Amino acid sequence: MFNSVLCSHSADHFSTLKAMSASDPNTLDALIDDMALKDRISEAQGSLSNAQFAKAMKVTAASVTQWKDGTTKSLKGEIATRMERVTGYRADWILNGRLPKRADNVSPGPDVKGTVPLLSNIQAGMYREFVDNFHPGDGGAEAIPTTVQINKHTFALRVVGDSMEPRFTEGMILIVEPEMEANPGDFVIAKNGDEETTFKQLIKDGPDWFLKPLNDRYPIKPLGESQIVGVVRAASLNFR
Repeated sequence: MFNSVLCSHSADHFSTLKAMSASDPNTLDALIDDMALKDRISEAQGSLSNAQFAKAMKVTAASVTQWKDGTTKSLKGEIATRMERVTGYRADWILNGRLPKRADNVSPGPDVKGTVPLLSNIQAGMYREFVDNFHPGDGGAEAIPTTVQINKHTFALRVVGDSMEPRFTEGMILIVEPEMEANPGDFVIAKNGDEETTFKQLIKDGPDWFLKPLNDRYPIKPLGESQIVGVVRAASLNFR
């Protein structure tokens, strides 16, 4: 759940709302919050950084900055609707301040822990170098929001090919944790001697370890000299 940071209100503002709702509770929907647009947006953003919020909203970080510093005086309805889906705050409240802030049928969004860099199959084999130099918003690797706990070298990887179908399809985003010990049955990223990585399920048969594709069209291969880069913690599919 997005943790919301409540913007400060004056005592008079709260007193007015309390008095109005107390005198006629049925008028709550008609109440207008006197917070400025930039403050309503800041409250909806909650604990997300500007870069995380921009990523979730599919806008630039500069747009978020303009929303929050008051440069933007109004929002398009489609932006407010998208913000409602991302944050759980009603589009009408974001646009006009019309209470309530949240709709009863709007569920809070996922608890985003932060962002990780999206690496290529080659970069994943040398993940430390790329993750250590990852700075969201600097024009480098794409930043992927994630709800799993992030450690120093957590990264994202895009599924390529059909060897892990039907469970994992091409284009899905994997969140990979190098600091987690791989156990039999885990989905892992392994690299060969050419530093290129592959996504498979780790299987143990007696003393021997194997990399198993989920698609029966592909053979199971011994782990051999390949090295486990990390364990897959989460997977998601982005349509656009």
